[in-house]
Amino acid sequence: MFIAKRSCTRSTMTKFIRIGIADKNDNPPYFDKSLYEAEVDENEDIQHTVLTVTAKDHDESSRIRYEITSGNIGGAFAVKNMTGAIYVAGALDYETRRRYELRLAASDNLKENYTTVIIHVKDVNDNPPVFERPTYRTQITEEDDRNLPKRVLQNLKCAFRSYACFSSIWVE
Repeated sequence: MFIAKRSCTRSTMTKFIRIGIADKNDNPPYFDKSLYEAEVDENEDIQHTVLTVTAKDHDESSRIRYEITSGNIGGAFAVKNMTGAIYVAGALDYETRRRYELRLAASDNLKENYTTVIIHVKDVNDNPPVFERPTYRTQITEEDDRNLPKRVLQNLKCAFRSYACFSSIWVE
């Protein structure tokens, strides 16, 4: 841009002035979706990334930061504030809590927006069976080889914390 100035002496002066226009932070960050869902095994390692959620901002110079604002019962998850990566931060137990509904905020230090992240905890076989009785007794005849194999105990019941099992013991 240049400016010309005219004076009474009919001389003209020209100056070049550089004007920079900065982008004002007048737009909030936004998420592509209002709801994100993911699954994680209950025995997953601490620091394991479950999901990365990314927000955008129409303002050029905005630095977006992420924060879990609610739903993080027991501190089970955390978010990397610069990347939006949600990771396991504490012990998970399917038998105690099967689902987390996190509220995630994206902020550009002036404006913020929110999304919901639902994380489903998947069951793994991490509990030993529990038998109904401590001892099971039966009798068999020694050296009786007729009708082998023979069922010795029938309907031996045991249960895992998340499901039951039924079995029999056989002698051949």
